[in-house]
Amino acid sequence: MLIRQAHYILAVAEHGNFTRAASALNISQPALSQRIIDLEGQLGVQLFDRSGRIVRPTDEGRTYIEHVRRALRELNAGERAMQDVVRAFGGTLRVAFLPLFTTHLVGPLMQSFYMQHPGVAVTIDILAQAALEAALLDDSIDIGLAFSDVESEEIEVETIKDDELCLVVGKRHPLYERDKVRVSELKGIDLALLTRAFITRGPIDRYFRIHKIRPRIAIESNSADSIIAVVRGAPVATVMPSETARQLPGLKAVALVPSPGTWTLSVLQRRDAYRSAAAKALVKILKKQRTNDSG
Repeated sequence: MLIRQAHYILAVAEHGNFTRAASALNISQPALSQRIIDLEGQLGVQLFDRSGRIVRPTDEGRTYIEHVRRALRELNAGERAMQDVVRAFGGTLRVAFLPLFTTHLVGPLMQSFYMQHPGVAVTIDILAQAALEAALLDDSIDIGLAFSDVESEEIEVETIKDDELCLVVGKRHPLYERDKVRVSELKGIDLALLTRAFITRGPIDRYFRIHKIRPRIAIESNSADSIIAVVRGAPVATVMPSETARQLPGLKAVALVPSPGTWTLSVLQRRDAYRSAAAKALVKILKKQRTNDSG
């Protein structure tokens, strides 16, 4: 009964309307309203302000809803823990990657994981860093592979490997034969970059501003794969972690002088969340792969 009440409260808070919440819950609107009224009577407080067009939680309601969400996360964690025991390393794993990692990390990592643990049902999301962090806090995913700069103190960061940002070019680019290039030489270079919605774009733009360089941004995309496809076949460069070029045929990492800095590949998990056997296994495989790459 308590779990059902929790879902009722969260549905009303999410939809801001009893009718839409009732439809999502597949119950009648009068029945939902009565359930909330009954709960308010039990608690002795008003959970929702119904005076406006949008139903909003009261101060007491927001506090209660925060604890309800936390309790449901713990219940879900308990269910996953039980599945680990019952299925002897089965269950599910929900993992998210940054779009940049689709070029070289997702495939090898998840192939290795599947070969070692085929009984685990895996769901993969490709999310921007902010969305990935939000999904961790909402318990929508178990683990995120992203960068170490996080906004929330509720997210635990385990660093895996530093990777230097560099110029990435294909064989048709005039700089392909170079091992390094000064940033001043980029004045006449066309670039293909991820849009400003991505965490990697800000430091790149700052780097150019600091050095008073304005390269031509010929192409912007929200897909790392499309950027790589363009750079591989056209005389256009991009700026990405050097791992991208090392792992993909037809690309070369050209060091920038001075260096734009590094990004740190990290495992992100919600602090104090349940660590399933599958999540631990994925991190172990990742660490082994990164160690082998370094060697």
